[in-house]
Amino acid sequence: MKAIIAEKLKLLPDSPGCYQMRDAKNEIIYVGKAKNLKNRVRSYFHGAHNAKTTRLVSEIEDFTYVITASELEAFVLEINMIKEYDPKYNIMLKDDKTYPYIAITNESHPRLIVTRSQRKRNLGRYFGPYPNVKAARTTMDLLNQIYPFRKCYNIPKKECLYYHMNQCLGPCIHKEPLDYTTYKNKVASFLNGDAKEVIEDIVTRMQDASEKLEFEKAKEYRDLKFAIEDTVAKQKISINDLTSRDYIGIYADEDEISIDIIITRRGNIVQNHQTIINKYDSIEDETINYLIQFYQINNKPKEICFKAFDIELLKSMLEIEIYEPKLGKKKEILEMANYNAKFNLENKRNIYKNQVLKKQETIETLGELLHIPVPRRIEAFDNSNLYGEYPVSAMVCYIDGKPSPKDFRKYHIKTVVGANDYESMKEVIYRRYFRLLMEDGPFPDLIIMDGGEIQVHAAEAILKELNLDISVVGIQKNDKHKASKLYFEGQLFDIDRNSSIYLLMADISQRVHDFAISFFRSNKAKGLFSSILDPIPGLGPKRKEELLKYFINIDQIKKASVEELKKAGMPTNLAIEIFNYFHKEEQSKGI
Repeated sequence: MKAIIAEKLKLLPDSPGCYQMRDAKNEIIYVGKAKNLKNRVRSYFHGAHNAKTTRLVSEIEDFTYVITASELEAFVLEINMIKEYDPKYNIMLKDDKTYPYIAITNESHPRLIVTRSQRKRNLGRYFGPYPNVKAARTTMDLLNQIYPFRKCYNIPKKECLYYHMNQCLGPCIHKEPLDYTTYKNKVASFLNGDAKEVIEDIVTRMQDASEKLEFEKAKEYRDLKFAIEDTVAKQKISINDLTSRDYIGIYADEDEISIDIIITRRGNIVQNHQTIINKYDSIEDETINYLIQFYQINNKPKEICFKAFDIELLKSMLEIEIYEPKLGKKKEILEMANYNAKFNLENKRNIYKNQVLKKQETIETLGELLHIPVPRRIEAFDNSNLYGEYPVSAMVCYIDGKPSPKDFRKYHIKTVVGANDYESMKEVIYRRYFRLLMEDGPFPDLIIMDGGEIQVHAAEAILKELNLDISVVGIQKNDKHKASKLYFEGQLFDIDRNSSIYLLMADISQRVHDFAISFFRSNKAKGLFSSILDPIPGLGPKRKEELLKYFINIDQIKKASVEELKKAGMPTNLAIEIFNYFHKEEQSKGI
């Protein structure tokens, strides 16, 4: 299995979507849909397959995917992409006849039809394709009951039963022109997803039939309602106005900008362009520059949907209608583009991080930079407190460049009063390595302090007292609290933000910081909780702990009855004492 595929498989989402398998030329050779992308895509690379699937897998060099909101959307997107790319392994899915459309014909007296043929320019207005043929036909029949479109293929010489049932305007007997515009618009609105009015009408009919004990008819209405909801289920994938339109999603962090362009033609998504660019200038300038270059070499659509920074500037430069949709399917497709842009950037970072953290070369390069032996075992420390209150420290351990959670440690600061980072670090370093001396290791090859010169000197002072020769490096932060330099033996080392060393240091710094903060918050919560309960006579540390486990917060204790306090493990007398403590004011007012 290719390394890039192995990494991407680990980060697949548990979401529905459409995936594309690509060959060595980056050409799409297979398109598929999935209710769960993680399970479906992984199945290609694990276990035994038949000869055809084995041949497909042997040609896969990479894969891409688009996350959708439902399996139905993934299905329709799969249809559109197969038609656009004609992948060689999707032979059974290339013909339009597999997927039905509902159409309003362009005849003088229009009909509603379900067709499997390809769209013809003059046949009519199409809606779909739809994944459920039966539901599409049922919905067409329902629409024919509600709206008086022509039902017959050839117009007869006299009126038929449909005319007398008010389901046809009777072009056979009315020779003057008939206006179908209102009915066309209502059907178009319905098939574009606005089924509320019709569904409400069906529900009313179903309830009326049920009250009259006409249960068979009520069941028919219920089944029709389900069929409509299935057929016109909310789909972001197809819009039936046939306008060529691109949806541009943007997501950025401090270093890079992720752009996801969903390209639609004739109302269907036919392509998804994804890219990540470096951010040297503002997000606005970098994005506009990229889009101008993109549309210089690609066909421009008639419209662009974009939550842009300066729509008028981009509009004048591209000479395309650009706007931000506020409602409806267009807004939903734009949201899908933004979501995929965010996911792509985070996915890229995670893939790169996993690759770097696994590489032996990263810690070897770090050793070379610091002129020390390869630091196979690294231990990193960070402190946390609130103006000296609830002081804690935490240590994380990395072995061969990868985090080793079983070796992580937490420390309560015991000997230091107030906010004194230097003395707190000395205490923790002493406790950690004095204990290792007593237990005979294992000792780290490198100690990392999540801080600069002060923290490094604190660690070095204790290691000298313990007669231990372990290198100590500090991660110096910038004004955004991000790793920027390494402090080692009195020198500052700049680290390239795109290097594997930077990524490793940033990962260590973030992990130890998060670990310390999490421990601090836990202690702070317990400390505040305990301090409020301190004045209650007879409530010792163990009883406080029982209350902490039983009740989520102090407000719940305040509201608890005596019986509820007893259920939390409090003796009757103590439960009454706690209850009275929190209800003194009410009792004094005679409430």
